[in-house]
Amino acid sequence: MHSPKGPAEVRPRRPARRNARRAEPLGERGLAARWGAASARRAGLRVALVGLAGVVTLLAGARAARAATAVLLPAVLDGPAAQAEEAKLRLAAERALQAQQYILTPQSDLEIALSGEPQLKDCHTELCRERIGRLLDAQIVARYRIRTQPGAGKKNPDWHINVEIFDGEVGAFAARLTEDCADCGAAKAQEQLGDMLMRAVLQSASQPRGVLEIFTQPAGATVFVDGTELGITPYKRPALVGTRKIVLQHVGYRSEQFEVQVDETRRQRTERTMAAGTDPIKVVVVEKEKTPVYKKWWFWVALGGAAAAAAAITAGIVVGTSAPPSEPTIPANTLKFTF
Repeated sequence: MHSPKGPAEVRPRRPARRNARRAEPLGERGLAARWGAASARRAGLRVALVGLAGVVTLLAGARAARAATAVLLPAVLDGPAAQAEEAKLRLAAERALQAQQYILTPQSDLEIALSGEPQLKDCHTELCRERIGRLLDAQIVARYRIRTQPGAGKKNPDWHINVEIFDGEVGAFAARLTEDCADCGAAKAQEQLGDMLMRAVLQSASQPRGVLEIFTQPAGATVFVDGTELGITPYKRPALVGTRKIVLQHVGYRSEQFEVQVDETRRQRTERTMAAGTDPIKVVVVEKEKTPVYKKWWFWVALGGAAAAAAAITAGIVVGTSAPPSEPTIPANTLKFTF
């Protein structure tokens, strides 16, 4: 027989070794070790936070670098069909630029800039686009022109669409596209306009470019590249690859005109010592775009003596004492640079 069970014997629980260690005095060495470990953990946390902040900053910088600014100028619309779709065409153009990661300059900012310099409103030369880009700190300046006309026996009108991109980095038109959309409805025309703008932006970005550097003695000479005033010396700026025509102008010195070859693989460095004096003749630098006379900006730069004669031979300068009725009257003893 089994004996009846008595009350269970309760044994005192032995304190855990870990708790026993905690109850023991740490001493100076133990306190120092624990403090050092805590400090290390805090330092590691600070390093992690600083690293995270750095990553966030880099991402924000990369995002800002990608988010270039674009100015979309008011469109030129000719024809009732295009004018009736003005708002939708504008929206299609804006979405196309935004799709290429551009931030659009608000129209209110553009209006303020044009009100301050009204001569820019109807001027569409490279010089005027350069000025608009500088005023609004834009990487590109875009514009489109559309002409519509009814087609014989067609349900929809024919659309003639032109888009152009001025690249502020190089100070020149870097892309121009012209296409027709025959018998097009409004929705199809809007789609084609957006597609053309996106292709023009890509074409502009893919244009090979180098770096053009010009130094003069003395410094401070105004630099014209292909007829557009782009800065003063010492001058350093990207330029499209190819032959560029340069005009240098400095008050109190004779101006110079020459050509440089811009290469994609190296910097094109040019140094010029300008001759002191004034010139008996003047040169008018004519922009490439054929705009009405009252819309042109004319820049007079002096060229004189044998240098002028040599430049006339090598650059094909036309010496004019008069001009046809469609052109402004050019003073006598004047050289005309046509770019």
